[in-house]
Amino acid sequence: MTTPQARAGTCSLLLGVGAVAMFGCPWLPSAVSPWIRFFPVYLIVPVGICAVVSGVGVLRDMRGEEGADSHRARAGIVLGSVAIIVPVAVVAWACWVLSGTYG
Repeated sequence: MTTPQARAGTCSLLLGVGAVAMFGCPWLPSAVSPWIRFFPVYLIVPVGICAVVSGVGVLRDMRGEEGADSHRARAGIVLGSVAIIVPVAVVAWACWVLSGTYG
């Protein structure tokens, strides 16, 4: 039987993996409905934020516990951070390029 300590951080990890996987949705084949191809793009940052918040909460709960495995929570935080930083950087870059082109 697995203890709750052994499964701690799984939610954060799954949210982080899901957020990073959503980056690939626009490159799905054109036979796939546009709703499925483009809607997840709007969810990348919110799901990434949920992954980071969930991971930080788990790490805070684990503080001081011996034998606690925090690798899943940390991986979720890293993937969630990537899912937040990349879209923000792309939008900032696009704004910079467009302001130089049309400004």
